[in-house]
Amino acid sequence: MINFSVIAFIASIAYAIESIFGFGGTIIFLGISGLFYDFNSLLKLAMIVALASGLAVLIQSYKHLSWKHLMQILIYTIPGAIFGTYLITFFSSDLLIKFFALILIIYGCFNLFFPNLIIPNYLKRGLLILGGIIQGIYTIGGPFVLMGYKDNFSSKQELRSTMAGYFFTINSIRAIFFMMLGESYVDIIFSYYPIAILVMVSVWLGYFIHKKIPEILFRKLIIIAITLIGVLILLTK
Repeated sequence: MINFSVIAFIASIAYAIESIFGFGGTIIFLGISGLFYDFNSLLKLAMIVALASGLAVLIQSYKHLSWKHLMQILIYTIPGAIFGTYLITFFSSDLLIKFFALILIIYGCFNLFFPNLIIPNYLKRGLLILGGIIQGIYTIGGPFVLMGYKDNFSSKQELRSTMAGYFFTINSIRAIFFMMLGESYVDIIFSYYPIAILVMVSVWLGYFIHKKIPEILFRKLIIIAITLIGVLILLTK
């Protein structure tokens, strides 16, 4: 049984961080809480709290959402997200999560030490597709999506709002598809819905820090966050 107080605290901190940087909440949530609780159960709970996080950001800053960018991201990621969600019913692979962590670390190091490295467009599209699959399995495809698409955003507000729209939309699709497979969320929702509310409050509080971060520093912190998240997952999974 997942302890409500502990999981609520972890979720609140994780999604406050996501509110600041535009992604990473579910990665931190799963990385830390996975030390204490069954990972398969956490994947189902993560889908709900990620929905709450995305909704909170959209309520707060929907005016900055780029529908054009959102549609382009969804076109590349929806097929993989549905396929990945289907795989949840069969396995949860530690090998895949470690491979994911290594990719994050390699990407982060290249961007920190070779900031002018140009990723070819075909590779960016591949990262978007891979991000959709990872999102479907683990609800943590955001970094891959950002690897392939972050250069298209005109500002940190647009990135934050559009990624929130993406997380809300893709997790809604995943939840519906998951229930179509015969999985029930009723018990999880009734037991842990207050956590979703706490997550939304944390997201709104995190936004005050987000507004104070300069644009250049914001982009640098994204890369550092990706690297640290990769290390965290590699060490804890």
